This record gives sequence, C-alpha cells and structure tokens, in this order.
Amino acid sequence: MRYFTAPELKQWMVASVIIVNLISGRAIGQSIPQYITKLENASTAQEFEKIFGEMMTLFHAGKMPFKDDDVTVIVNIARSKSFSESILPSVYGWAGTMFGNGRMNDAIVYFMESAMLFRKQHKPVGESLSYFEIALIQHKAENYEEAKEYYSKTLAVGKDSLYHRTLINCYNGLALILREQGMYDQALPDFRKAYNIAINKKDTAWIAILAGNIGSIHLREQHYDSSLHYYYRNLALIRNTTETENIIETYAHLGRLYLLMKNYRMSFRYLDSAQFVIEGRKIKFNDFFNPMDYIHESYANLYSDIGDYKKAFEHQSKSHQIGKEKQRLINSRNLKQLQASQAFRQKQSELELLQQINEANIATISQHRYVQIAFCIIIILMSILAYIAFNTSKVRKKLNIELSHSNEELGRLNRIKDQLFSVISHDLRGPIANLQAVVDLYRMGGVTAEQFGKLLDDLNDQIKASGNALENLLQWARTQLGDIKITPGKIVLKDIADRVVTQLKRNLEIKKIAYENQLTADVIAWADKNQVEIVIRNLIGNAIKFTQEGGMIRISGTVHSDGVKLMIEDNGIGMTEEETGKLFHRDEYFTRPGTRQEKGTGIGLLICKEMVVNNGGSIDVTSSKGRGTIFTVTLPREPKNRC
Repeated sequence: MRYFTAPELKQWMVASVIIVNLISGRAIGQSIPQYITKLENASTAQEFEKIFGEMMTLFHAGKMPFKDDDVTVIVNIARSKSFSESILPSVYGWAGTMFGNGRMNDAIVYFMESAMLFRKQHKPVGESLSYFEIALIQHKAENYEEAKEYYSKTLAVGKDSLYHRTLINCYNGLALILREQGMYDQALPDFRKAYNIAINKKDTAWIAILAGNIGSIHLREQHYDSSLHYYYRNLALIRNTTETENIIETYAHLGRLYLLMKNYRMSFRYLDSAQFVIEGRKIKFNDFFNPMDYIHESYANLYSDIGDYKKAFEHQSKSHQIGKEKQRLINSRNLKQLQASQAFRQKQSELELLQQINEANIATISQHRYVQIAFCIIIILMSILAYIAFNTSKVRKKLNIELSHSNEELGRLNRIKDQLFSVISHDLRGPIANLQAVVDLYRMGGVTAEQFGKLLDDLNDQIKASGNALENLLQWARTQLGDIKITPGKIVLKDIADRVVTQLKRNLEIKKIAYENQLTADVIAWADKNQVEIVIRNLIGNAIKFTQEGGMIRISGTVHSDGVKLMIEDNGIGMTEEETGKLFHRDEYFTRPGTRQEKGTGIGLLICKEMVVNNGGSIDVTSSKGRGTIFTVTLPREPKNRC
C-alpha cells in the first residue's frame, strides 16, 4: 500500500518566516537574482528571515521557481553570515525539500545538517522532522534499514509533540518495511498503532489507508475473510476522499484476493475496475507510484488459472517490463547499489509459466490422442526452454560481473572511509579538544575572564580553520563518490577572486599581508563557477598560510588561444622540489604547519586538482625554498566540441 509523504509537513522548515511575511502583507514581485542580492546585503538574522520569507511566499504561490544552482547560492550566502547558526536550520531544511525528489543524496545531507543545528538549539520538533524527511527519502529508495533507523529517531526525539500525521507516517512506514521483509507479526502492531491514532483524530483518509494495509497482512497470511473485511472498509471510506491512487490499489488488491480465493468473476471485476479508474481519470504514474506491474501480474495469474496461457504470458511480459523500469528509476537515485535480480526472477517466472503450458498441452493431446502433434510441441517447448536456460546463464554471468564491480566499489568506498576517519581523528579532533580544555579551565577557575577573553581570538581562528578543513573534507569526499555535478558556463575570474578575498580579508589583515589582483574583466573561462571558487579559495588560503607577516600575494591571468591561465603567487616560505612532488598524490597526504603554525588536512590541493581536471584544465606549481610559490591553473575558454 502507498504511504503519504505528508506534503503539508514540507512547510515547517520556513513556517516562521512565511507567517511574518503574510502578517505584513508583503510579497514583492522581484526576480531571484534581486532577492539573492538582498540576502547578500542582509545584516541581521531578522532581515534575512524577512527576505527569505518573501521568497518562500512567492515560491509557494508558483511565482518563483528555483533552479538547483539558485538553491546552492542561497545556502552558501546563509553559511557566510555571522548569524548563520540561527538561520541555517530553516535554509537547510528548505534546500533538502527542494532536492528531495531529484538529488536525493544532497537532500539527505541538508536534512542531516538541519537536524544537527536544531539539536544544538534544543528544538526537538525541528530535529525530529528533519529525521522524518530522511526516513521518507530512504524508504522511497528502498534503503529499508536506514529508513527504519530514521523513522525510529523521529519518534524518539519528537515524542508527543509531533503532528498526528507524522506519527501515523512513522508507524505506517515501519510497518510497511517489516511487511516487505516478511515479518508480519511485527508489522501488524505498528499498523494498528497508526490505525488507532487515525481513528482518535477522525482522519478518514488515513483510516482507509491503514485498513487496507492491515488487510494486506491478513492477505499474506492467507486469512482471506479478515482481509476482505479490512479491504472493504478501506474502499467504503476512501471513496469519500480524493485519494485516487489508494482507490486503484484497493481495487488491485481485491482482485488479487479474489484470485487467491478462486472467485475469478470477482477477481476480473476488481482488476477491471482498477484499469477503468486509471484510464477514465487519465492517471499519470511517477517514480514512486506505478501499480501496473502488480495489476498485470494478477491478470497473468488469473488467465493462467482459467487456462488462457497466451494472455497470461502477455500480461506476465508487461509486468516484467514495468518492474524493470521501476527498478531502473530506483537505481538512478544513486543512494544504493540495488541487486539486479529482476531479470533473473522474470526468467524463472517465464520458465514456470511455459512449464504450465507444456503440461496443459500434453494433457489435451493425450485426451485427443494426437501423439504426433504432442511430440512436435514438446520438441518446440524444449527448444524454447533450452534457449531461455542459455539466456538465464548469460544473465547470471552478467550479475556475477556486476557483483564483482560492486565489491571493487565497496573496497574503494571503504578506503575513502578510512581516510576520512584518519583526517577527522588527527586534524579536527585537536582544535575541538583545545576548545573543551579552555572552557573547562574557565569553569574551574583556572583562567580569569580577562585571560579567557585573550584566548578567544586564537580559539576563533582554530574553529574557522577546523570549519575550512571540514568543508574541504566534505568536498573531497563528494568528489571521491562522484557526487558533484559540473555546470560549466562563462565566468569572470576577477569577480570570483575579489569575492574570495573579501571572505579571507580577516586572515590577510591578521598577518598584515598585502594583496594585489591584476586580473582584468576580459580573463573569462568556461568552467563551473562554484568549483572554480573553491579552487581559488584553497589556493589563496594556502598562500596566506605559508606567507610571513608583511608578505605579498599576487593573482594574475593571461588569455591564450586555447585557454586562460590563472597564477596565484606569494613570496612566502616556499617548498623544495621533493615537497612539491608530494602535493597532488592521491595516496600521500602532504601537509605542514603554516608560518603561524596553522594546520591543514592535506586534502585541499587534491580537491583543487580534481575540480580543475573535471573542468577540462590543469594545475601546476613552481616553488623555491625561502622565495615563494606560484600555482598556475589552466582552464578552457570555450566548451569542448562534441561529436
């Protein structure tokens, strides 16, 4: 049975700012770029939330469609604010909702970040609803264990504060997964919990859905009379709602139920009714709702039972094709390597169906004593079976190859995991431990308030460094997992460099480093804007890190016929030839402290290289010990010609 995605729950992420905007009666019809500029200029959390609320009002009115890049830009703006901690939970939640039906990996990351911030702010309802959204995404992708984990987290954190439909969705979702796993005795209590909540709240739509779900358990346990009772209760209630999808599924399940009861007339009646609703109301199926494979499979079994094997085979083939397409769509979500066993199971079904045909034909031939005809048919059927067996063997070989590739990928992901944990344990745990130690000393009276105040700047620098390290770590992990989408276009390198320097202005001022941007507006490259910004930020950050106080950083560029060159030069401590040779090796993370003992992860330059290469460019370094370093990035000017 289908479970609600509860679209009204999507509103919680931005509810507060939308209410503020509605009360004021303002919904200014400006463009997305204009609103983005206003968000960039917002100086307080209240101002940001007001502007963001206006955007959400227009969005929900269908007057402001956002593209993926717009969402990313708005998230980055929110992250850059000094008051980011108060606005990011809602912004992350909105971003997760925007990516929930497409870029599901990104959606999960945003919801996880939203949950962590809500937990930090002691807002259990917001935290639990973030977990709930993750559970829905994992359930849709058939990642059942992960979905169960987050349904349970939603209930544990939100408890009685949750909206009743959220509670229903959680218990229903857990029961649906247990049902799919064949644990009917565990699924039924959860269905009944959800059912009782729906009855107490007089929620007709959910009473109907859950009655059908309980009926499905009785159906699978072959308690047909009990199953009929609940399905008919479902049907009686659902006809008074707009839940067309549930009506279709209920008809389909009643058709299957009467088939198992050998009441073929009623089975045809309800399967035909499902078809009638689909065709009459012109139902459009989507990635997560398409019952036609189930309906065709029921028809196949029905025709097989009454001896019309030709129609049975036609419906079995249709069921197989739809099932394959549904599995392909689930695989495309890139959340899980699903087992590609649908084709193999279909071949087994066809073999069983052909065996039934063979036995029926032999019986008919024996009855009419057509021995020669029977002999010919047997030969033909054996040939078909041999052909199918041959194809099945090929499918098995293909599955084995795919399994081998999956194992290799699993090994690669495991290595990435080990590398991530290594960096986290060595480079991120230290600053956090320092912060904890200083706070503990302050609490115990080990340092005075004046001494504690003097330590704040150093602690702030450590936290920012840790934040940059974590951002680099996340970007590196995403590149390793192949999760970064490249969206190239024409970009003015001068504008990007100016924006990065603005972000790093404090770092430059602390070390009294002069900065000169010699780039001109005509140095234009064809590349992904966000990735190029990450590259420039890492390279300028490195230059600041390894340049002494009073030093100089210069950025320049040249235009050539086949591309543009971007040079970032410093007069810092430089490197030996042996050290420069270690910079871009994937299996060797080279890092060293900066001129003020700044720490790094050694991953930043790996990210730079991978992003530059992904954009069709290259990166080189020249350095001299004690004299400075020059990083040269080459990027294309125009898109590459495609054949």
